[in-house]
Amino acid sequence: MTLAIRSRRLLRCERCGLAQQLCLCAELPRIATTTSVMILMHRNEVGRTSNTGRLALAVLERGRVSIRGAPGVVPEPIPTGRRVVLFPLADARELEAPDADGPLTLVVPDGSWSQAKRMLAREPWARAAEVVRLPASSRASRYDLRRQNRPGAMCTFEAVARALGVLEGPEVELEMLRVLDAFLVRVRHMRALGGQLRGG
Repeated sequence: MTLAIRSRRLLRCERCGLAQQLCLCAELPRIATTTSVMILMHRNEVGRTSNTGRLALAVLERGRVSIRGAPGVVPEPIPTGRRVVLFPLADARELEAPDADGPLTLVVPDGSWSQAKRMLAREPWARAAEVVRLPASSRASRYDLRRQNRPGAMCTFEAVARALGVLEGPEVELEMLRVLDAFLVRVRHMRALGGQLRGG
């Protein structure tokens, strides 16, 4: 699905969200996983430079998106099989390596804390799915493009990377985090240059 990226100042790539002159797409890997990833993206996230959900979609072969609250958008059909929702509720079970129960879909809300909680309550993908959280970690988040109001908060891409590290192995996580590091460098550069990139 194409996510429309709009900006009054910059022409931006619809896939990675960066200014066209700094587009990262040619360098992005395509990562094969057994786990499917469904990003539940709030409509307010679609056009944000700092959004990383679309970057996860760009690198994951089994990544899909459902935009919450967008008028006229037909919801993605819900497949059969086991689904877990990644969200750090107090009573959420810690995510563990999968057993032999068959294919797993990791559902990841992409929005503010309050938007994500509303999506958990309203989004069909989240219903009847077990809520899980990431294992505790002493590692600080790499993401510094937005102010984080909660301890241990991280961006959507980083959360997906760490979850897939548990489900698929550390190599997948490390490959994704290398992509995130490159993305963050280019976003900071794009913000520093500002109007110098205007108009392509």
